[in-house]
Amino acid sequence: MRIRKFNEADTQDISSERVDEIKEKMTEITSDLNQKLEYIDSIINELNNFKSSSEKTNDQIDDSISNLQIARKYFSDINDKLDSVVSNLDDYNQNGRKYLY
Repeated sequence: MRIRKFNEADTQDISSERVDEIKEKMTEITSDLNQKLEYIDSIINELNNFKSSSEKTNDQIDDSISNLQIARKYFSDINDKLDSVVSNLDDYNQNGRKYLY
Protein backbone atom coordinates (compact mmCIF):
# COMPACT_ATOMS: atom_id res chain seq x y z
CA MET A 1 0.00 0.00 0.00
CA ARG A 2 1.35 3.35 -1.06
CA ILE A 3 1.11 6.33 1.24
CA ARG A 4 0.18 9.52 -0.55
CA LYS A 5 1.58 12.90 0.25
CA PHE A 6 -0.91 15.55 1.35
CA ASN A 7 -0.67 17.40 -1.97
CA GLU A 8 -1.25 14.44 -4.25
CA ALA A 9 -4.64 14.57 -5.87
CA ASP A 10 -7.03 11.80 -6.84
CA THR A 11 -8.26 13.80 -9.82
CA GLN A 12 -7.46 12.83 -13.36
CA ASP A 13 -6.83 15.21 -16.20
CA ILE A 14 -9.16 15.31 -19.17
CA SER A 15 -7.56 15.00 -22.59
CA SER A 16 -7.07 18.16 -24.61
CA GLU A 17 -8.98 16.54 -27.48
CA ARG A 18 -12.03 16.02 -25.29
CA VAL A 19 -11.76 19.56 -23.95
CA ASP A 20 -11.71 20.84 -27.54
CA GLU A 21 -14.81 18.77 -28.37
CA ILE A 22 -16.68 20.19 -25.38
CA LYS A 23 -15.59 23.74 -26.22
CA GLU A 24 -16.74 23.29 -29.82
CA LYS A 25 -20.16 22.03 -28.71
CA MET A 26 -20.57 24.86 -26.18
CA THR A 27 -19.64 27.40 -28.85
CA GLU A 28 -22.19 25.82 -31.18
CA ILE A 29 -24.89 26.03 -28.52
CA THR A 30 -23.96 29.67 -27.84
CA SER A 31 -24.30 30.46 -31.52
CA ASP A 32 -27.72 28.79 -31.62
CA LEU A 33 -28.80 30.73 -28.54
CA ASN A 34 -27.66 34.00 -30.14
CA GLN A 35 -29.88 33.27 -33.13
CA LYS A 36 -32.80 32.55 -30.80
CA LEU A 37 -32.11 35.79 -28.91
CA GLU A 38 -32.28 37.73 -32.16
CA TYR A 39 -35.62 36.11 -32.95
CA ILE A 40 -36.97 36.87 -29.47
CA ASP A 41 -35.84 40.49 -29.88
CA SER A 42 -37.64 40.75 -33.20
CA ILE A 43 -40.85 39.36 -31.68
CA ILE A 44 -40.60 41.79 -28.75
CA ASN A 45 -40.13 44.68 -31.18
CA GLU A 46 -43.08 43.54 -33.25
CA LEU A 47 -45.36 43.07 -30.26
CA ASN A 48 -44.39 46.50 -28.90
CA ASN A 49 -46.35 47.95 -31.82
CA PHE A 50 -49.50 46.39 -30.34
CA LYS A 51 -49.05 47.18 -26.64
CA SER A 52 -52.06 48.23 -24.66
CA SER A 53 -52.39 51.93 -23.96
CA SER A 54 -53.69 51.22 -20.46
CA GLU A 55 -51.32 52.05 -17.64
CA LYS A 56 -53.30 50.13 -15.03
CA THR A 57 -53.84 46.73 -16.62
CA ASN A 58 -52.02 44.38 -18.96
CA ASP A 59 -53.55 42.43 -21.78
CA GLN A 60 -52.23 39.28 -23.43
CA ILE A 61 -49.80 41.22 -25.62
CA ASP A 62 -48.38 43.13 -22.64
CA ASP A 63 -48.01 39.91 -20.69
CA SER A 64 -46.37 38.19 -23.65
CA ILE A 65 -43.85 41.00 -24.01
CA SER A 66 -43.05 40.77 -20.31
CA ASN A 67 -42.58 37.01 -20.47
CA LEU A 68 -40.41 37.27 -23.59
CA GLN A 69 -38.21 39.84 -21.85
CA ILE A 70 -37.77 37.47 -18.92
CA ALA A 71 -37.02 34.56 -21.26
CA ARG A 72 -34.52 36.75 -23.11
CA LYS A 73 -32.73 37.45 -19.82
CA TYR A 74 -32.54 33.72 -19.08
CA PHE A 75 -31.14 33.00 -22.54
CA SER A 76 -28.60 35.76 -22.06
CA ASP A 77 -27.58 34.37 -18.65
CA ILE A 78 -27.18 30.89 -20.15
CA ASN A 79 -25.01 32.35 -22.91
CA ASP A 80 -22.78 34.02 -20.31
CA LYS A 81 -22.40 30.76 -18.41
CA LEU A 82 -21.52 28.82 -21.57
CA ASP A 83 -18.96 31.49 -22.51
CA SER A 84 -17.45 31.03 -19.07
CA VAL A 85 -17.25 27.26 -19.62
CA VAL A 86 -15.45 27.78 -22.93
CA SER A 87 -13.06 30.27 -21.35
CA ASN A 88 -12.31 27.99 -18.39
CA LEU A 89 -11.73 24.96 -20.59
CA ASP A 90 -9.50 26.99 -22.89
CA ASP A 91 -7.46 28.08 -19.87
CA TYR A 92 -7.34 24.47 -18.65
CA ASN A 93 -5.95 23.31 -22.00
CA GLN A 94 -3.39 26.11 -22.20
CA ASN A 95 -2.24 26.38 -18.59
CA GLY A 96 -3.26 23.14 -16.92
CA ARG A 97 -5.36 22.67 -13.84
CA LYS A 98 -5.41 25.49 -11.31
CA TYR A 99 -7.74 26.29 -8.48
CA LEU A 100 -9.99 29.29 -9.10
CA TYR A 101 -11.28 29.70 -5.55
